[in-house]
Amino acid sequence: MAQMRDLGSGRVQPLRAHHTFGRLQDQVDSCVDLAAVSRIHAAIEWNGVSWLLRDLSRNGTWLDGEKLSTGEPCALKLGQKVHFGSPEQMPWLVENLDAPQDVLFSLQDSTNYCLQNYHLLPDDEKPELALSLSAEDGQWHLEDISTGETRVLRHGDKFHCQSQLWQLFLVEQIAATEQVSIKPRHFSDFDFRFETSLDEENSRLSLCTDSGNIDLGERSHHYVLLHLARHRAEDALSGLDINSQGWVDTEILAKELGLDAGHLNILIFRARKQLAEALPTVTGLNKLIQRMRGRLRFGGSRYSVCKGAEVTHRLDATVDL
Repeated sequence: MAQMRDLGSGRVQPLRAHHTFGRLQDQVDSCVDLAAVSRIHAAIEWNGVSWLLRDLSRNGTWLDGEKLSTGEPCALKLGQKVHFGSPEQMPWLVENLDAPQDVLFSLQDSTNYCLQNYHLLPDDEKPELALSLSAEDGQWHLEDISTGETRVLRHGDKFHCQSQLWQLFLVEQIAATEQVSIKPRHFSDFDFRFETSLDEENSRLSLCTDSGNIDLGERSHHYVLLHLARHRAEDALSGLDINSQGWVDTEILAKELGLDAGHLNILIFRARKQLAEALPTVTGLNKLIQRMRGRLRFGGSRYSVCKGAEVTHRLDATVDL
């Protein structure tokens, strides 16, 4: 992640896609509380290729000792020093010029995570919270794995997980704008193809479309999806309407799979994480597993289950059953 360091205080500041510096604390991204600094003094912005520094002030901005022309962009380089207001002030050091990226910071130690589309906290093995970027609205959603409660997070929002206090740093909602412009695909466009061994010890999942296949390999969480797909296919064959198909009580499902409810939830969120990473621009992944009053079901409408070489269950909700 791109960042600068205030050599006076030692503070490290990650950069937003358009990042402002100045004395007016509630209107800039980084406050520089010096008399010679203007309320909004300078801006650093990402143009898709490089970072550009612009002076917007009355007293001036210096880059490696050279005063910048007001309003004229100047490309930054690693190791350069920026002085705001006066070349006599302690400078800011350009430490990193990577592309802007959303970051999750611990406010109690130096831990931080550069975020992709889905993140489990405190870790993937025993997660309690899921942080995901929605392709639908371009916002980060924080979900409690045990209760399913969800809330939207915005830049600067804080939350606790175990003994850690975390803060979300957002560069900008660039990805959401790009995704809307190309009309992203929905996960229901994919045909889910489950394969399990005869003893059902190993389960494999592939996602198929007219443009190709995505092999998600063998994972223990695939068997949870497979088991729910079987329930839905069997309900469809029995004549239940599409809104009633596949619903299973959570406790009953856990018993059928030989799991406790907590472990079942973890496997479901691991499945969602894998799909979010494999399909970063696909919408609707939060509906992969649908929940309703203590029950859940597989949300896909096109899928097949193969045991060995035999197709045992199939559903295509686009045709009559």
